[in-house]
Amino acid sequence: MDDSSSMQDPILATEDDDGFRPLRTVPAFSIHLLISSCISVAGVVLAATWEDSCRCEAYFIMLYLRAAFWLLTYLFDHFVKNRHENLRLDGYHEFHRAIAYHKTVPLQIVSLWNTFLLAVQALIQHYYGDNFAEKCAVAGLFVPIVYITMFCSLETLVLCFVHGSYIAKVVHFNRAAAPPDALQGSRGHSGGSLGLTQRGLSTAELLEKQADLISYLKDHNLKLNQKIMQMNAQVRTVTFPG
Repeated sequence: MDDSSSMQDPILATEDDDGFRPLRTVPAFSIHLLISSCISVAGVVLAATWEDSCRCEAYFIMLYLRAAFWLLTYLFDHFVKNRHENLRLDGYHEFHRAIAYHKTVPLQIVSLWNTFLLAVQALIQHYYGDNFAEKCAVAGLFVPIVYITMFCSLETLVLCFVHGSYIAKVVHFNRAAAPPDALQGSRGHSGGSLGLTQRGLSTAELLEKQADLISYLKDHNLKLNQKIMQMNAQVRTVTFPG
């Protein structure tokens, strides 16, 4: 009875299809933002509490933290891209395109910030030369430990807006638990999701949407064929035992 009912909607009821799978990237984005905030707080603590004679050491600690944060962001970027690729394979091409830019922004921001810090460090070392230790050990607003802390705080503020926007979209997507794009038109969801009736689409966008959906339907057709073969094998086993 279960097999006959599942055949009424063959694409949805494949053996390997466990229903809607939420996009689980919110914890990763939250942790990434938390680490960025911790680095900013560490900079404030170092700049406010360490003595002038230790300001150079504090500055280099921040540089090491920046290097480690970039490496962490690189791994974070790889993890998020993998999750987004799974989302695309599940048939959610519209949402995949809607958040495609968000997944690349964190690595771009951190890389841009580190590039700027590298350029500033090169200028400082070029102009100060052997007097660098003396210059960074004095008190002031624009000594290295203070400027790098201000820069990290600005980066954290930018990441708050970027990550907050992304997290809000993903949470809304997970709560909606909508079917894949190819099935939405036939189930009363956003009509025209196949792109045939959507106005304002360029030819390139239309072809891209159709190619994605064709690929998705081919994957589900393969799963359906496998299901049919398994059912036929079970019928032959029952009809012709031993």
